[in-house]
Amino acid sequence: MAKKRKTSWKDVGRGSRRTGVRQPREVIDLIVEGATEKAYLQALLDHRYPGVFAPQWHRSGSAASRTSLKGLLDKARRAEREGRCQGVIWVVCDVDKNEVHRELLEKWRKDSPAHRSALQAVSIEGWILQHLTKPSRPTSSGEALSLVSKQWEDYAKGRMIPAWLIEQTDEACRRESVFLDGARNDGVWPMDRSSQLPLLIAYLDEQARVRRQNPPG
Repeated sequence: MAKKRKTSWKDVGRGSRRTGVRQPREVIDLIVEGATEKAYLQALLDHRYPGVFAPQWHRSGSAASRTSLKGLLDKARRAEREGRCQGVIWVVCDVDKNEVHRELLEKWRKDSPAHRSALQAVSIEGWILQHLTKPSRPTSSGEALSLVSKQWEDYAKGRMIPAWLIEQTDEACRRESVFLDGARNDGVWPMDRSSQLPLLIAYLDEQARVRRQNPPG
């Protein structure tokens, strides 16, 4: 008997369209720290949820403000005041040098259930490591970058993220769950050496599932 093909999230759009009807993509508001975070999330949306989401990036401003959690939160508030946000808005950045802005994030999160965040306790490379053959838990952004570069020789910050890495998303989330060992990681600040990106991925998975089950009439 032929082995049954495992359902992939790449199939999420299949069966959700009617003849001649294309389901509009769902806008998702993203405020990210840097080019690598944007490249990773763009690849995640393109390869894990093809045709499902339309990212709306809010990254205007100086380079200094883009790497500051305070600057990212200021952009979030500005985008909301100007009516440029569709609903839920996610802030994605590292905790590096942002501890001083922790209370600002707590306040912003409390202001609305539509305010979400996914922080990396080390760096985005620490999360990327969980997709690779030899995952580890670095204690600094420099160590994380070095470890990624050893396994992915042509890796560079801001480069396009390939489909093969996104195909390991479920494994990366599984490794994160094993590392947390039952501890919750959905607070304002991530646990040491962890990533909160699985929270964003779980949100996207659920939104995609709802869209698949409720195609347009």
